[in-house]
Amino acid sequence: MRPKDAIYAAVKRRIVLNELRPGVVLTELALAADLGCSQGPVREALMRLQEDGLVLRKGHRGTVVTPLNPDEAEEILALRRRIEIRAAPRAASAVDAAALERLNRLRTRMAEAAEDGDEYRLIELDTEFHLEIFRLAGLRALEQILVRCMLHSHRQKLWEPRHRRPLAETAARHDVLYDLLAARDGAGLAQALGGHIDTIVDVDAVRDAS
Repeated sequence: MRPKDAIYAAVKRRIVLNELRPGVVLTELALAADLGCSQGPVREALMRLQEDGLVLRKGHRGTVVTPLNPDEAEEILALRRRIEIRAAPRAASAVDAAALERLNRLRTRMAEAAEDGDEYRLIELDTEFHLEIFRLAGLRALEQILVRCMLHSHRQKLWEPRHRRPLAETAARHDVLYDLLAARDGAGLAQALGGHIDTIVDVDAVRDAS
């Protein structure tokens, strides 16, 4: 990984994991000192993170980690749901043995990340898994929008204090998607994806009531 990509990845990880909390002001100087680099790569990283929607650049007033807004989160999740569901039948029609092999390897890596307790790596592999299915549909103009939606849905999930799903269960949730795709069941895959996205955040009813 190039140094400037590593800086971008490091700051992105901190934001997604909410180590850099919503609304926190970021300065190039402080980040450069923290990451042990010059301000140039930090400036470029912040510009890329703005494209991801993770920060808001405000000129001389600095850069702010994008706030988490429940209404925006709901709209983002609905958009993600619509895009993935619409792509499902096309993906099921186009799937081949090579795609299934790639997805199977991702399932294995997700299980390994869960076993290692590496939540961020699991998020990255989860994203790759969903994108692998989506790309089969050939709707490439929508890919960047979907990536941004997935990024924000993961960030919102980690911010939800009541979310308690074990990592192993998060990884295993993708098995049914794989099976339906392998069976070329487009309708079933669309329905399963809808349920999968609707339950990204796992809130126990009893715990919530208390």
